Amino acid sequence: MKVALRAGDWTHTDGVAVRGRAFDGDEVLAGPGLAKRFRDALADSSPGADERASRLEATAAVAMGLEGFYAVVAVHEGETFLVADEARSIPLYYDAAETIVSDRGQLVRERLEAETDPIAESEFLLTRYVTGPETIWRGVYSTRAGEVVRIGDDGVDRRTYREYWPIGECDSPDSRGGHETHPAGQNDVTNGHSAGAVTGGDGHEPATDFVLTSVRQSHLQRLESGFETALDRLERVAGARPIVVPLSGGYDSRLLAAALAARDREVIGYTFGRSGHPDVEVSREVADRLGIDWVFLPYGESNWWQWYHGEDCSRYRERAFGGDMLPFLAEWPALRALVDGSRLPEDALYCPGHTVATPSERLPTFVENRNDEAPSVGCGTDGIDETTIEPTVDELVAYVLETHYSLWQWDDDRFYDAACDRIRRGLLGAREPDAVADPATAAAAYERWEWRGRMSTFTNGDLRAYEDAGVDWWLPLWDPAYVRAWERIPRSLRRGKELHAELARRYYARAAAVPKDRTGLVDRTLSPFDRHLNLVRHTPARQFTERRGDWEPPFLAPRSVWANPGTHPLAWYGVLADDLRDSVPSSLEFYALRTLATTGCLEFSTTDSSSLESARLTLPTEREG
Repeated sequence: MKVALRAGDWTHTDGVAVRGRAFDGDEVLAGPGLAKRFRDALADSSPGADERASRLEATAAVAMGLEGFYAVVAVHEGETFLVADEARSIPLYYDAAETIVSDRGQLVRERLEAETDPIAESEFLLTRYVTGPETIWRGVYSTRAGEVVRIGDDGVDRRTYREYWPIGECDSPDSRGGHETHPAGQNDVTNGHSAGAVTGGDGHEPATDFVLTSVRQSHLQRLESGFETALDRLERVAGARPIVVPLSGGYDSRLLAAALAARDREVIGYTFGRSGHPDVEVSREVADRLGIDWVFLPYGESNWWQWYHGEDCSRYRERAFGGDMLPFLAEWPALRALVDGSRLPEDALYCPGHTVATPSERLPTFVENRNDEAPSVGCGTDGIDETTIEPTVDELVAYVLETHYSLWQWDDDRFYDAACDRIRRGLLGAREPDAVADPATAAAAYERWEWRGRMSTFTNGDLRAYEDAGVDWWLPLWDPAYVRAWERIPRSLRRGKELHAELARRYYARAAAVPKDRTGLVDRTLSPFDRHLNLVRHTPARQFTERRGDWEPPFLAPRSVWANPGTHPLAWYGVLADDLRDSVPSSLEFYALRTLATTGCLEFSTTDSSSLESARLTLPTEREG
């Protein structure tokens, strides 16, 4: 098998290639040390009739004992083993015929001369990612989160060594005595104690405000403990280097920035977009209150045309597209411009706020939990979906289809059936359908789907932008210590990322002198008045540079019109030719246009808009059928 690894930081040692770092307890493994762990495991695996399974299990056992962000390619006695960490932070691509493995899907496609797969391509067009091990090209596969792959002359074996199935302690029937877990602020049930209006097993009401506070506090302390472990690891990886956090208007990056500032680390926040946009203005305020350096790169439509159609961005998009997720574009210009211009340090450790808590933000409301509501915390959605569904696999499949397969209008029976099958596999994994039997297990199944189908594929794909800028990265809020803590949080406190957001507010209040009414400020709660004043409140010297002396912020458009090309907060519709931009239906997201462009169905520099006359998309499955 040909091994074609193109990233410059792979370490090759005696048939084993490794990239990244992993913790084994307090020991940090990287380079030759990490490679040796896997090489020794393969060499020591039991020979015999079941040798194939023995080597696969030996490799999985090593991966199970490691926690970090890394990938492994090991060639041993005619077999090739691929290892992905539980975040799949570094994807690997391969074919089943033992031809080639690479960190670039395009290389595998070219070697195989692979044609597109209509099912996978249809899924990509509707979601901007592919949820299974397939890519949009026939015969080209990718590793999945927490997975070991064995490739031999007898085919491919896959082994998931680390799963994600979050059942909080209060969600377990054994721990809640047969009672349903109720919303935070109403009822929490732990170890036989209850709070709020829920009655105990004897029909009385033993709850007190003290019990409610102590139960919630115990969960928060567990989450904080996991977070502190993740921070300790982050500091060991960073060493004396500064830490750069892409600072947004939500809670994820704020949690990181506040916690690191409280530890007296050198922290730099960077933000991009249009001055006056809530995301920018909240970030400006947070950085100022924390006393950390803040770097801002304004975006405009004319800039985007130059960026996107330039040679550097074209090369980045080609390299970053592995056939299973749309390359991130939003931060690419800021990273390249700020690093190349020495406004951000090249030798820093960059820590985006991707977090295990995000799948909990989109949890549906189940019929037994009509009051199970939580506010949006401003970290990636416009609010919790109000739809109430039964906690069954079929209802979850329908919810996923409606929520995520929505970039285009479509009507294709063949793809509908295929998509339902794919979603079911993503919800259940190796479990039987009856594993989803109540709201707790239905929530776990949905969060598992997001973990493996969306987050570890699409969201973590933005790490390719950091690599293109030549900088080192780490994912503190995806650290397995934080993951384990979050898995044990009750659903009522996971939903809407509630306890994660509370942790962020507390760290922010500890690290900065923040008035109580500003502690929970996010981009969705920033008033237009604050958008006017924030620049002179928090970075007054920039009044005459960032806005050329104008008092009126250039971006005060209301959220209701942000989808329109001329008023988008990132201004990225500037990549489109004028005639094409004017013909874009208001119902289409920019992501929908990008999936078309990535698959070769639309050219952004053309004036031909015939393919956009209708917002309905004819899928490859429909065209082929």
